Amino acid sequence: MAEKFFRQFIRWNYILGLVMMMAFLPHSKFMMSFAQFWLAAVFAVDRIDFRKMKEFVLQQSRWKAVVFFVPYFFYQLLISIGKGFKSFFSNKPAMIFSSIFLLHIIGLIFTSDYDYAMKDLRTKLPIFLLPLFISTSPGFRKRDFYGFIIIFVASVLVRTFINSGNLFQENFIDIREISKSISHIIVSLLISFSVFSLGYFLFLKRTFPGIVKILFGIASVWLIIYFVLSKSATGLAVSSLALFILLIILIIRSKTLWRKISLLGLFLVLTALFTIYVLDVGKDYYHVNQVDFSKLDSTTSKGNRYTHYISHREVENGNYIWIYIQWDELKDSWNKRSKIKFDSLDKKDQRVSNTLIRFMSSKGYRKDADGLKKLTNEEVQEIEKGIANVVFAQTFSIRGRIYEFLWGYDEYKKSGDPTGSSVMQRLEFWKASLGLIKENWLTGVGTGDMNTAFQEQYNKMHTKLASQQRWRSHNQFFSIFIGFGLFGLLWFLFSVFYPPIVLGKFSDYFFLIFIIIAIISMIPEDTIESQAGVTFFAFMYSLLLFGRKEDDPIG
Repeated sequence: MAEKFFRQFIRWNYILGLVMMMAFLPHSKFMMSFAQFWLAAVFAVDRIDFRKMKEFVLQQSRWKAVVFFVPYFFYQLLISIGKGFKSFFSNKPAMIFSSIFLLHIIGLIFTSDYDYAMKDLRTKLPIFLLPLFISTSPGFRKRDFYGFIIIFVASVLVRTFINSGNLFQENFIDIREISKSISHIIVSLLISFSVFSLGYFLFLKRTFPGIVKILFGIASVWLIIYFVLSKSATGLAVSSLALFILLIILIIRSKTLWRKISLLGLFLVLTALFTIYVLDVGKDYYHVNQVDFSKLDSTTSKGNRYTHYISHREVENGNYIWIYIQWDELKDSWNKRSKIKFDSLDKKDQRVSNTLIRFMSSKGYRKDADGLKKLTNEEVQEIEKGIANVVFAQTFSIRGRIYEFLWGYDEYKKSGDPTGSSVMQRLEFWKASLGLIKENWLTGVGTGDMNTAFQEQYNKMHTKLASQQRWRSHNQFFSIFIGFGLFGLLWFLFSVFYPPIVLGKFSDYFFLIFIIIAIISMIPEDTIESQAGVTFFAFMYSLLLFGRKEDDPIG
């Protein structure tokens, strides 16, 4: 009876560790680590032979039992841990996945910066620990697994509510700052997985009652709205691509003609709507309101002369930026309305004068005292934050993100400077990455030398990228290639894809949608180079692959 209670106690603590991980993934790096320590403790004691412990106590005199109990306990603890590792070593798929951590250890051979290498190894430790803990514990049936997913989705919802509060308080410079404890990129991946999980639950016929499905539907709609509110280009892009890939897989796997036709129709409609929208935004962006430059007014209403830079043909929302500028009026009027002076920098470290002129042009205003008077107090604050186009300030607008991309692309073509455009900066990161790959394609630069290698590469390239934005590759596959060479990249891909292939998990809905989201995210991001990112990847991968007794077939 006592042994049964002990086993049940261990099992409940294991479940509690998983629940903590699910609940705190969107919220706290500290609690992610705490949950792993909790699971480590459970793993250590899980296989202790309770009967031998009991026999030891009963066979000894009282004083011997007291004196030798702790040493004997630690002896049994070591045996328990050994049994756990023996079970782990017999699980080939789990071993192969966790070998990604071994790859980072091997990378120490080519490393000169051991301080950073040790920090990187600590960050990547979940890739070894979580498969170890989960693959050596009994799996869960569907109902229990669904409970974990619901806890996870509820926690993600709380994260979006907190972030929305930060958003509406407007206490930020860059909208990405509304997610304070966990990177907005990782949060967007958590949301994406939540949306697809809720979508699956909505289509299950008898598992959930109608009222619960209504709540799932409301939660799904809110999460999609949050993507728009937070202007999460990464979240929208990853989710959209994942949906398209999922639809293609469903079309291929569907066994009935009517379902194939329905899914194909949905795929074509969504593709057409997306294409039409993007083309419409592009057309609108490049539209130019015609101006007769020979008939431009020469003075303001106050009699001061305008400056017209006719050779500069940049536009904002179709309006020429560099005409109808009266510098003195603009400077005096701005300095009366803002604490940030006209000749200084805005909160994004851009020249206020340039941000102001672009913003006023986007509104169709002349850049003089009369035009500045038309700006609302809220618009003045937006300019102070570095918002250069009224479209960028719109809450429910994806258009602004497309405008930002197109503006950055045009500026990059003209000047070669990608600073300020996240997409163009990535092109520069990738350009530097390809240079490092070319020079270190066989062995890589090692586990700890990535940062140093990138800074040296940027100097070789004579990049115009601002020094504070000379980051790493922002592509997980490039990062692995640069760190560990060609064979390291091939092993990484094998370690990620071989386990689900041999276990047949690509037919499981939850694993399939997770791996699609994860792999897509690795193209524009270093997904597993941060604590939150690597923990999300290693935990979900391990739980979905090794922690379930029953799959959820797709198709």
